[in-house]
Amino acid sequence: MSSNSQPALLRAVLDTSVLLSADRHWLWLLAYLGYYDAIWSTFIVGELVRIRVEHSIRHGVERTIYRQRINDLIHLLSDVLKTAPYREVQAQGLLNDPDDEPILATAIAAAAPLIVSLNTRDFPPTGSVSGIQFVTPKDFLSELAARHPSADIERQAGDAGRRLP
Repeated sequence: MSSNSQPALLRAVLDTSVLLSADRHWLWLLAYLGYYDAIWSTFIVGELVRIRVEHSIRHGVERTIYRQRINDLIHLLSDVLKTAPYREVQAQGLLNDPDDEPILATAIAAAAPLIVSLNTRDFPPTGSVSGIQFVTPKDFLSELAARHPSADIERQAGDAGRRLP
């Protein structure tokens, strides 16, 4: 590696829970700006769409409106997030909740050391499994700020506003 080479970016899997939260705006923006590599999988996309549709129906949102919002969201996220082949990895039995195993498999497939999630009740007791650490968005933001001290990451995250549907 030459002295002018940049170190590899931190890779992090974004769990469905954070892509449904208000944190999605700054998570998307900081990935878009190149501060980290954001990862998801077709499993995460499917889960995100299913939950958004269920939520929209429950709240009486007109079908044409929620379809457009979901399509816009998926397009914007797809422009930034990289897809990992989670089905090529076996992660059965590594977590208490089998529904979280595809998320872990995504991280393993992507060689991502972090999973950013709000689903803390299902975090492994040690906070990590198979060398992958589960972190909250707040902890992830602190990690990015430490890695990019001159970028004022926390301000950029705070200024992200509502950029995604």
